[in-house]
Order: sequence, then structure tokens, then C-alpha cells
Amino acid sequence: MNMLDRIHEAMPRAELQRLQLERLQALVSRLTRHVRRYRERLGSFRPTQLSDLPKIPPTTVDDLLAAFPYGMFALPLREAIRLHAVNGPGGKPLVLGFSRNDLTHWGRLVARQLAAIGVTAHDVIQIGFSAGTFNPALGYLLGAESLEASVIPQDPFHIEQQLQMLRNYRSTVLITTPNNALDLARLLDSRCMDPQSLSLRVVLLTRCVAAEDRDRIAEGLATPVHATFGVPEVLDPGLVVECDKGHLHLNEDHFLAETDTNGELLITTLCRESMPLLRYRTRLGCVLDSETRCNCGRTGRILIAGTPMDDRLRVNEITLYPEQLKAVLRQTRASSLPMEWEINDRCIQISLQVKSEVFSDTMRVLDELKNEVVTECFARLGIQVNVRFTNPRQGRCD
Repeated sequence: MNMLDRIHEAMPRAELQRLQLERLQALVSRLTRHVRRYRERLGSFRPTQLSDLPKIPPTTVDDLLAAFPYGMFALPLREAIRLHAVNGPGGKPLVLGFSRNDLTHWGRLVARQLAAIGVTAHDVIQIGFSAGTFNPALGYLLGAESLEASVIPQDPFHIEQQLQMLRNYRSTVLITTPNNALDLARLLDSRCMDPQSLSLRVVLLTRCVAAEDRDRIAEGLATPVHATFGVPEVLDPGLVVECDKGHLHLNEDHFLAETDTNGELLITTLCRESMPLLRYRTRLGCVLDSETRCNCGRTGRILIAGTPMDDRLRVNEITLYPEQLKAVLRQTRASSLPMEWEINDRCIQISLQVKSEVFSDTMRVLDELKNEVVTECFARLGIQVNVRFTNPRQGRCD
């Protein structure tokens, strides 16, 4: 049982709840003083017990959009030493601010997860997402540095380059996306390479996956596989710790979590300085297990991750919304054509209906249109699309 911060991770429930109440009361007082939106909502309300939490109106993503960019900050902008952009509904940007203390806390929370899977200062950690650097990579970097482990922050785009780095640097820990891990396992298999020839001893996935996918990765890379869970607008990674029993334990000394009658997860950030959130509606369905007592010794409640409750999509580990795809397509010559699309985990299949005379005219026109759609979607959204043309009378023609 590896536990970095035993005082807080294994804190008795009664003591933990006292700490949560103290931090909640301080948070409400600070938000009332420094954030106009919360001051108007809270008025003179002050919680005297944790059961008062549902009396506080929830914070929604619409509140974050209306306050864009800095209206939800509880500190002067000069004290927010890092700003992160997050993709909100319809592709509208959300801004997250972090103070120096926020970054320190983030690193320590991520370090809890790394320590839980056995990472030490003697490890070489490779961070590889194969979709470009994005916000979670910075959290893993902070966590690795907090443990004083050696970390490779480079993110080579091609999977073959990642394999080469695993061999060259003799990386012992790989932090990656599920799709990237599966690609790496397939590459090893196609080259008839023994995964045990690598120095890899543990893999941490950036999100939860089905048991069969985790087993495929573990078999293909010949190493234990763990996963984590986060909320981009709150904290990702660092919200939970997966223990050696496979349970996701909330870091409840930093977060208050609850679910409503629909199963939506609401999060309150207890220690965030720059941009605290009260009862933030995550738009994610989850189950909070308060009954199970895990043998790992952690007392944080167990979170069972569910599915998004809005229309967000995930394409090759990139989160986007249908409105974003529609907006890009409107900028192309395909905007005047009837279309349908199908979305899978890797790419988007777009079907465009064209008239018979276009097919009989020249394929050059279709090739140019296809290239335009493919190029624009990749340049603006970072996703791969396949385009096919259909004729209502004749059927499909690629």
C-alpha cells in the first residue's frame, strides 16, 4: 500500500469532515468578499454544517461563460501565474487561473496518484499523449517533479517516435491516453517485439476505460495498467487517486463532491485560491460510494465514473462539441451540401450528398472538396475526418 500523504489520505472520516467544514466556511467568506457573482448569490448565508451545502445555488458552465475571461477569479490577475484554456459547450473557451499555491497543491495531488502506483524518485516518467501537449500533461509534470522523479515532457506526435524514446531513455513509467497505449501495444505486436524488452513497469491512463480495454493494454505492454479521472474545468488530473484495489478515491481534503437526483457530479474546490468553485455542475454522471471501506486504507469516498450528460464528443482523445464541427464545415464549400456524419473513437466519417452531374463531370472537383474538408477539420479542431460522397439515386461513391 503506497500512500504519499497518509495524514490526509487516511484521515478518519469525522476528522476529515471537520476539516472540510472549516475550509468550506473560509471559502464562502472569501468568495463573498472577492467574487461579485458569488456575493450576489450568497448574500449573508454562511454554512454552519456540511449538510448546509445543498442550500448554496450550484455554479454552472453558463456562469463560467458569462464571466469570461476573469470574472470568476478570487485573486487579482497578477497573482494568477498560469492561465489554462478549456473547451466549453459549443467550443466556447473557458479560462482557468492558477496561483503559485494552486500549482503547488496540484503537483502534490498528482504526486499522490503517482506514489499510489509505485512511482519513486528513481523512476523515469515518459508523458506521451500523441495529440499534442494539453493541460493534463502539465499536471503530470508537476506531480512527477514533486516526487523528484526524472520526467520526459516531450510528446512526440508519432507512435514510432514514442517507442523509440521508451527504448532510448529506458522509461519505467508511461503516462498516456488509452488510444495511444493501444496503438503502442499494436506497434510492438506488429514488429514482433517482446514488451518485456522495454524497461516499462507501470502505465497510467489519463481516463477510465472498460475492463477489456485495460486488459488488452496490460497484455500488450506486459505491465500493470492504472487509470485516473478528472474534470477539466476543476482539476485534471488530481481529483482522485486510484488505489491498488482499483478504486478511485476522492481527494476529499481538497474537494467536496455530491451528486444530484440525476446522478450529476457537483464539485466544490476547498483549497483553490485563484478560481474557486462552489457546487460546480460538471455535466458528468457519476456514483459516489460512501459505504465501501477500501482495504487500501484511504478514507476518501469511492467515485465510479460515468458518462457525459451533455453533447460533448471525444475523437482521438480530443473533446469537442457538434457546434464546433458545424462551424468548421460552414467555412467550406461543403456547407451547401446535405450531409451526415458518424463519430467513432478515432475519427469522424462525413457523408456529403452530391448531384449526379457532379459525379459525371470530374473527380477533381470532389477531390478538392474532400481535401478542403479534411484540411480544415484537422487545422481548426485537430481531428481526423474521412469524407465520402453519396448520390441519392446511385448510392455511395468515394
